[in-house]
Amino acid sequence: MSKINLKILRDYIIGWIIAIVLWVVMRSYGVVLNAPATPEPAHALRLIMVFGPLAGILFGLSKIKIDRYLYRRVPLWRLELFGLLSNMAIMSVMFVLAFFLIKYTFGFNYPIDFWQLLSNPSAILFFFYSILVNFVMALLRQINLLLGSGNLWRLLRGDFYTPRVENRVFMFIDLKSSTSMAETLGHIRYSQLIQDCFFDLQVVQQYDAEIYQYVGDEAVLSWKSKPGMDYTICLKAFWAFQDQLNKRKNHYMNKFGLVPIFKVGINEGVVTAAEVGEIKREIAYHGDTMNITARIQEKCNYYNRLLLVSESYYDKISHQTGFQFELLGEEELRGKNELVKIYAIERA
Repeated sequence: MSKINLKILRDYIIGWIIAIVLWVVMRSYGVVLNAPATPEPAHALRLIMVFGPLAGILFGLSKIKIDRYLYRRVPLWRLELFGLLSNMAIMSVMFVLAFFLIKYTFGFNYPIDFWQLLSNPSAILFFFYSILVNFVMALLRQINLLLGSGNLWRLLRGDFYTPRVENRVFMFIDLKSSTSMAETLGHIRYSQLIQDCFFDLQVVQQYDAEIYQYVGDEAVLSWKSKPGMDYTICLKAFWAFQDQLNKRKNHYMNKFGLVPIFKVGINEGVVTAAEVGEIKREIAYHGDTMNITARIQEKCNYYNRLLLVSESYYDKISHQTGFQFELLGEEELRGKNELVKIYAIERA
């Protein structure tokens, strides 16, 4: 299972443990219904530890499968319908397990069969509660995808109200020969090409890449520099994207008559991070690091290379094996006065 899917399962497990804890507290001290069972604290803790992770795994797997096989393939209303049906199926399994667990651990308050349990007001309320929980978790996931991995929590904490300095690696990925492709394919098919390419770009999540933004046919990826970080992970992310495009070359040839090729510039350095905007808010990065990365990527056509990096990034990985490095020269990049060394890197 991929790293991103494991993160989804982790989030759903944590979310459902919290949700069931809130349900137990609410049922114990809030809403009073004619419930068929009244667990003691020790039994309630057992229910939480069993059904929290179980619900998280089942609902998380359902979310992963629906996104993988149905997202962008069916209308939104049908996607929601599949989600509701899967919710009903999973809750049926949960109710069956809960029936036997309660029956053979602390028992029901009065004789009851499984169908009577399903028709109990407490069970009906919990079913609608599960729909609400899944809706909130899916909503939080979509917001997290819009803001970038981890940025939702950072925004809630107010980390970016005041600009802060960070060390980051930036990768500018741009479609090669995009102008001629747009003229050949036309606006609609060219946009579909970009959609498919950036859909395949999701492989970079396995290399801890944050997709900062999409600008036309260009994507900007970022990694926060950390002590002991393996900086080659950035190269591996790009080559994984290349491999994914090559793996699907038959799809691109049949649909568009071409296989897309992307060129890349990488740089590492200091940037300022801040929350900007009022009508639409986002986290923005400013500084020479960003500008130099963009200028390096522009030099890919000049040197006829697909991957160029700055001296700053080269210094982080120059001791690594398995790569071929070549110093192409010192360039006075547009908008910069000092010379910047540019290196080409290829897989050995």
